[in-house]
Amino acid sequence: MGGFFHSYHKTASSILDSYHFQEPFAVFLKNYFRRHKKSGSRDRKIISDLCYGFLRIGKSCPTLDFNTKMGIGYYLTHKADNGYLQWLNFPLPLSADNDIAEKILAVKDIFGAFEQELLFPEINSVMPEINHSNFIASHLKQPPFFIRVRPGNKSKFQKLLKENKFPGEWVDENAICIESTGKLPDDILPDKDFVIQDISSQKTFDIIKGVPIPLETIWDVCAGSGGKTLMAADFFPTAKIYASDIREEILDELQRRASVAGIKKVKLFCTDLEHPMSSAVVRSNLPAAGVDLIIADVPCTGSGTWVRSPEWLHEMDAETIDLYQRRQIAIVEKLPQHLKKGGYLLYITCSVYEQENTGVVDFLEQNSPLKLVGTNILAGDLQGGDYLFSALFTLPV
Repeated sequence: MGGFFHSYHKTASSILDSYHFQEPFAVFLKNYFRRHKKSGSRDRKIISDLCYGFLRIGKSCPTLDFNTKMGIGYYLTHKADNGYLQWLNFPLPLSADNDIAEKILAVKDIFGAFEQELLFPEINSVMPEINHSNFIASHLKQPPFFIRVRPGNKSKFQKLLKENKFPGEWVDENAICIESTGKLPDDILPDKDFVIQDISSQKTFDIIKGVPIPLETIWDVCAGSGGKTLMAADFFPTAKIYASDIREEILDELQRRASVAGIKKVKLFCTDLEHPMSSAVVRSNLPAAGVDLIIADVPCTGSGTWVRSPEWLHEMDAETIDLYQRRQIAIVEKLPQHLKKGGYLLYITCSVYEQENTGVVDFLEQNSPLKLVGTNILAGDLQGGDYLFSALFTLPV
């Protein structure tokens, strides 16, 4: 097997050396294999696994050589050795009985240059409510993915699960966890029957359950491709929904998804909410009296989702976090004027950094007419999902 491991290791090295963080690593890797067709499916899987093991250790050992980093990455992200570590002459044996904490300690003992706190960038800026050790450890394994079953389709999915049509299990009332290697049957359709949506993202509306006013009008201000828009339409089927984004092409995708989902009460418009003139565009598209609920799932570092995209463990710094906070404030400070009296603003990030979460909450409390109702941290590691933050405000009557 030595020749195979040499080839896999060399290819992984070439891929990582040519990756410059200009696009998601998953996209880069897919394009690489499209250009280099000699690798079979098993080869691609092994090479990808080696690359992701390397990426998952972040900046924890910058002074160590590439082979050592590859060994540490493989050791920390696997329960058994397929022969790779032996071929690499790595000094630590793998055992299924080793837990992550034990393995991290073993690496620290052997490699003095390994720094556990650098497994995640700017760890001291992560919210103190999150257990930092558990959070770091959660990035050393491949996460599953989740689907949200849309209204009226639960019995169909119960039947599919009962008949073992795909490897999944219910983890919430309408949520199914599916291992990352799973394949969905062809007779169920995305957006029509289900939505691919992280378990934590599915729970971001929990904080608005039981609000004392009917939500007849909703504005999703940074809609993207429409995950929250579609969920709002399912949760509040009688509401008129407005959705905006800075990117026209992403709104085209949202329109397509809404059409597949059979959602007709949606109005889309394009605007840059960081631009000082955006309020005029918003006023021309929203009801004159404002809306009952604003969903502000704002641009952020995405640090709560890096278990799925570990390449960003190598590229984040304090200056970038501050930049995102300034962008978030530039957006949210314009929103209260478009809210009805007694209405609600739901602020959401998929970040774990204080500056993007409580930092923005503090700004709104001190510089806007909004009153904080409550906050919520959705700690996805309990089910293998993402980390999200939400805060609910109301505009007093």
